[in-house]
Amino acid sequence: MRLTFMAGVATAVSLSGVALVPSALTAQPGGGVAPQCVIDQNSPKELALMSLKFQSARSAATPDARKKVLRDIIKELDTKPERFAKNPGGYNLTLVQALTMWGVEPGIVDAPARSELGFITNPAEPYDVIVNMDVAYKAIVAAVPTCEADITAMRMNEVWLAATKAALDASNGGKLDSAEYFAKRSMMMSATNPYPHYVLASVANARNNRANAIMHWKHVVKYAADDTTYRDLKNSSMYYAAMSQLEDAQSKTGAEQQAAAREAAEGFKALMLMTPDSPDAPNLLLSWADALTVAKDTALIPTVYTPLLTQASATDIALATAGVIATRANKSDDALKLFKAATVKNPFNRDAQRNVAAAHYSKDQFTLMFEPARKLVELDPNNFDGWMLFAYASQGLAKAAQTAKKPVEVKAWTDSLVKYQTYAEALPVKVDVTSFDRRKDQATLTLGLEQVAAKDGQYSLTVEFMDLAGAVVATATEAVGPIKKGETKSVTLKATGAGIMSYRYKALK
Repeated sequence: MRLTFMAGVATAVSLSGVALVPSALTAQPGGGVAPQCVIDQNSPKELALMSLKFQSARSAATPDARKKVLRDIIKELDTKPERFAKNPGGYNLTLVQALTMWGVEPGIVDAPARSELGFITNPAEPYDVIVNMDVAYKAIVAAVPTCEADITAMRMNEVWLAATKAALDASNGGKLDSAEYFAKRSMMMSATNPYPHYVLASVANARNNRANAIMHWKHVVKYAADDTTYRDLKNSSMYYAAMSQLEDAQSKTGAEQQAAAREAAEGFKALMLMTPDSPDAPNLLLSWADALTVAKDTALIPTVYTPLLTQASATDIALATAGVIATRANKSDDALKLFKAATVKNPFNRDAQRNVAAAHYSKDQFTLMFEPARKLVELDPNNFDGWMLFAYASQGLAKAAQTAKKPVEVKAWTDSLVKYQTYAEALPVKVDVTSFDRRKDQATLTLGLEQVAAKDGQYSLTVEFMDLAGAVVATATEAVGPIKKGETKSVTLKATGAGIMSYRYKALK
């Protein structure tokens, strides 16, 4: 007989369906500079008069009235431009302010005819608003270098916001070409903002361009830095980059494979250190260990799970997952410690109890298997493997008694083996736990029911969702059937309530 170990169920992170729209996506002011950044908008006098026109445009009663004032401003700037040659900073700042208003004017395309905006020279030529705003911003910095930081902030104005939001919306809608187009326009306004890079990474990933996706996710991490506004964006990008690097490593061989896997391992490690209490910690631990395995750095695997033994905030799921990692690394003593620690955190963690029993089996500690196996079948009474744990323990004790030449004990344990194996095989329906997702105020349990008995099965499945003390927080019941012999049906039960940490269901007969 052979036992395997099961990881605790955790919420999986998926590359599909990412919610990209950021709550903190807001435009920065389109004008105004810090004291150390001085731009003269009063010379020549034509620039000074512009402030009144801008006020008039902002207070215009109708779009047509606003457009008329904006065209007048652009016409003035385009008429005898040599008048502004001595003040390129002021001229270009005024141009940017006008283009910012044009850039969000309803009905204006990305590159209208110059005449549409008020230019008198080359009237039929298309004029890309964002491209020319970028040119004007660069001209301001060239003229007044002390304004570089202010201009960097000013670039994230209403026009940038519109392009960025359009990129995010298109990405969410699966419109890859549009998402890429608007993300690149957003980057013309602000190349160091994380949002457009996140969109481009998602687009590249959807197109199976792993290298490009990794590059842009790294840009997100770089430009997000320590700004808490971008914390979630940064964390998800770190995860996606590391996962993609691990997938990339698995497609390579030799030194290239090891290098890529090590970089992935460093990514998972960094994210784990940043978010040790995250619900995704179990996934990070498994992925980190997988990366070390691919990198042939298995000697480092204990560094993945050892900190959890002294980490007070480590969850039962993270500890159980760490135990699986230790098991795969042939660290049976560590595995048992981690599995037991998981049951201390949550005595009703089904997977942890199961793995404690399996860990004792691997160490030939057969008598110690009964207690966790008993707790397991109380939670999961129709699980075939749960009842077979008693059979495995009995078989091990029968062999030990045979070696010790104790025939009475051999018979007793052999009878026990037959008893439990018979019971397991006589279950009318087998239940397998597919997933258990617990959140702050709700939980979802998915079970697979396989009909074993010859007669069609018709069942009323009742699940109790419990807190750490074993108190029932919520109950859910679902009718299942009819199920024919050999057929499997999936059942999902949901519960609402604070503090749900585990579950048990009533035996199906």
